[in-house]
Amino acid sequence: AVVSTQSGHYGRGSLRQPSPNELHSMAAYFDRECSRIDYYKDRDANRSQGGGDTGPTIPGVLETDEEEEERLKKSFNNYLNLEKDFLVKLGLKGQDDPVDLLH
Repeated sequence: AVVSTQSGHYGRGSLRQPSPNELHSMAAYFDRECSRIDYYKDRDANRSQGGGDTGPTIPGVLETDEEEEERLKKSFNNYLNLEKDFLVKLGLKGQDDPVDLLH
């Protein structure tokens, strides 16, 4: 509770007297917020330039079973290639090791 004394000084939690670390805490808060805003501006700029993942595409026309199977095979083969690149970077696979792709 804030209690006023006759000298005009307020007790704990006063809006007139800053807490011991208030200036530092508020400066850190504003720095984080500015960094967050800059991050989102950069991210939005990259997205508008075509960078980054655009997410899954939803076909406008229904696919036939064969088209869907072909699309899924292609997606899985892309995954297998990505997995191989990852394992090569970790040193768990050689660059020349074959990848068992779906046909």
